[in-house]
Amino acid sequence: MAIATVEFDLSSINQDTGLYNTARTYTIDGVENPDGSLRQLSAGQLVMAICLQRAASMENSIIEKMADMENTSTQLELMTRIEEEILAGTVNLQTATLTYNGNSYTYQNFLTTVMKMTNVPNTASASSKDFISSLESKMDEKNSFSQQTMIELQSLTNKRDQSYDMISNVLKSLNTVLVGTANNI
Repeated sequence: MAIATVEFDLSSINQDTGLYNTARTYTIDGVENPDGSLRQLSAGQLVMAICLQRAASMENSIIEKMADMENTSTQLELMTRIEEEILAGTVNLQTATLTYNGNSYTYQNFLTTVMKMTNVPNTASASSKDFISSLESKMDEKNSFSQQTMIELQSLTNKRDQSYDMISNVLKSLNTVLVGTANNI
C-alpha cells in the first residue's frame, strides 16, 4: 500500500482551475491513486479513508494495551505464587526459580530486576512481615495499573467503534445520494 498525500482545503477552490488550493497537507496510509494524490476522491471517500486509518490506529493501540494487560497478569500470577510459597514455609529467594517471558529468574532476581523492588531478602518466611507487606504493595500497584489499562482499553475500543460507525454513516449517505441520483435519471 502506498502513502498518499492529501492536499486540499474544501473552503478554498481555485475558480480558474477548479482545483483545491493547498492549505493543509494530510497523510493517509493505504490509499492509492495513479498519480499518488487524493484529488480524484470524493469527500465521502476521503472521510472513509481517514476513518479507516483512525480505526486501524485504534486497533493497533488496542493490541498493545492487551499485551500490557497480559504481561501485568503474568507478573501478578508470579508474585502471587511467590507470596503463597513464602506463607507456606521458608523460601530461599536466591535459589527458587521461575520463568518469565521465556527467561529463567531466581525469585530474588525477578523481584529486583523485573518488579523493581528494593530490599529483597535472601530468604523469606511467613514471619517476614515487612517483605510480605512490600510484596503485597507491589501487587496492589500492579492491580491498579491493570485497572487503569482496562479503562484505557475500553476508551480505545469506543473510539474504534465510533470510527466504524462514521464509515457506516458515510456509506449510508453515499448510497442515499446514489439512489436519489439514479431515481432522477
